[in-house]
Amino acid sequence: MKTHIILDFYKTDRAVMAVTADLKIAIDKALTKLGVSLNQDNYIQFEPEGVTATVIADGFHFSIHTWPEYHSCAIDLYTDRKASFASELAEALEFEFNASEHDMKVLRRGPSLLS
Repeated sequence: MKTHIILDFYKTDRAVMAVTADLKIAIDKALTKLGVSLNQDNYIQFEPEGVTATVIADGFHFSIHTWPEYHSCAIDLYTDRKASFASELAEALEFEFNASEHDMKVLRRGPSLLS
């Protein structure tokens, strides 16, 4: 079973959300906490501030868009790992973004595999 999480963080650290370098450091720290090796990432910097990024690793990928002026970001995370991994990643990102509020929707995707 695949897990799809739609995650919104609020009351984040504006500085982390504003520029690519700071967002990348925060995401890398969250992935390192979980022992995840990054395969590929891509960041697009907006002016005067804000970032959209995609992050790809073994067994999952996510995209993120930030709104520093609102101290918020939205993440679309898809994984074929255990559902608990998706929750752990969400918690690690929440910590690194210094978010004090979040909204998470968890969806199950794909057919159930019979053994």
